[in-house]
Amino acid sequence: MTDLTCAANAPGPDMFPRDRYTFQEFLGLERWVDGEVVRVRLRHRPELMNYIDSFHGGVLMSVLDAAMAGAIRAQMPGCSMVTIDMATHFMGSTRGEINAVGRLLKRTRTLCFCAADIYDEAGELIASATGSFKYRPVAAGAVQPTRE
Repeated sequence: MTDLTCAANAPGPDMFPRDRYTFQEFLGLERWVDGEVVRVRLRHRPELMNYIDSFHGGVLMSVLDAAMAGAIRAQMPGCSMVTIDMATHFMGSTRGEINAVGRLLKRTRTLCFCAADIYDEAGELIASATGSFKYRPVAAGAVQPTRE
């Protein structure tokens, strides 16, 4: 079995690609690193709501996934990964701005385990998730992820 790798030449402080338009940009996610966690903000947009005028569950799951993947990038700049498992718990709903926090829980040579929470504007927990991510192979000149 071939080990999967992360890029040797890590990007600068802005680890979220801005040179192309992706699903996360389509949703309107704002992402930034805050120490060892990643924060994600999403403002209300009518097209992201469900039939009861709250954020659609699929949108919330996308925000949670982005927060967890971002947490991996915060700890391992230049790393590319895919989600292989995600367990989500919905505890409320909201139509206002949402804020998520993603964090890396554990990493191995080939996998990362993460968690993320979404809060509404009042600071109430709306949804949470845990997920496992597998490193993806990257271009030549890559290095192995290390376990600390």
